[in-house]
Amino acid sequence: MPTNLGFETPGVALATRTLLLAGYIIENSQRQPTHIELLCQATSPLSAHISFLIAITDREQFSPELTLQLREVAGKQGRSLVLVAARTGEDCLGWGDFLDALGGPVASWRALSDEYGQNLVTASQNRNPPGVNGEAWRLFEDLVADGLEFCFGRKVRRLGARKRGQRVSDMITQIPDEAIVVVDAKAATTAFNAAVSDLRPLIEYTNVQRLRQRGHNDVFAALVVSSSFTQDGSGLSEISRQFLAEASVPVAFMTAATLATVISELSGRPDARNAIHWRRLLAGGLVTEAGFRSEFDSAIAERY
Repeated sequence: MPTNLGFETPGVALATRTLLLAGYIIENSQRQPTHIELLCQATSPLSAHISFLIAITDREQFSPELTLQLREVAGKQGRSLVLVAARTGEDCLGWGDFLDALGGPVASWRALSDEYGQNLVTASQNRNPPGVNGEAWRLFEDLVADGLEFCFGRKVRRLGARKRGQRVSDMITQIPDEAIVVVDAKAATTAFNAAVSDLRPLIEYTNVQRLRQRGHNDVFAALVVSSSFTQDGSGLSEISRQFLAEASVPVAFMTAATLATVISELSGRPDARNAIHWRRLLAGGLVTEAGFRSEFDSAIAERY
């Protein structure tokens, strides 16, 4: 969890972004010596407006005296009190539990900007979006990382363009259950040929990650994102089976257009991000918009 949460701008900004995307209206914030207080409100499914006082500290727990004081303040203002501390306690949520309850953290607004989807698709074709300079393939990696950070609500560790000369994937990330995905972003002017021979570096690095993560986190899949693929769905499924035989995990394939659609759908229901069965979606072969929407609808319908 971030340190000095009550005082450092990144922690406050993270909480604010996550609340805003989850549909909360931030009315005010007040910094106190030991914590920060966020005054906000949300509309319930019955159209009732519910007001909250959310107190966040980077300490292990709120003291009994401060807890009582905050309850009195919230009561006088007609607000429900939510306490967030470093660790979950009887009267408060841990930082991770707080973010998970809102669908996961929103690390930045970049993937939610109006131009993100079109920029992602354009860069996936190894072309720069209008008004953007630099290397299109590098921009594509960053855009994919931004998108996956939002989808999974977890930090993406960016490796590829930043470690030239080393045999690494473009990035690694975690899904909400903390299992790891090894990711390659392949900008391709026409279509990316996903033949196993062209995936050899990804196979090698996936095996390295499985060794590195042993006893720590489960590496359950690899993911390739590109403009499109030379192979069709059945061909990509066969390649995934070959990948599985060599790397002990499957490889999934997703187009930039599909990733843009996934982000667009989830931005309307950010609370559903933790309910998506990501292991099923990334179980190997082509990830389609139809497949995602089916899982998305099931997640919403079946959630308690």
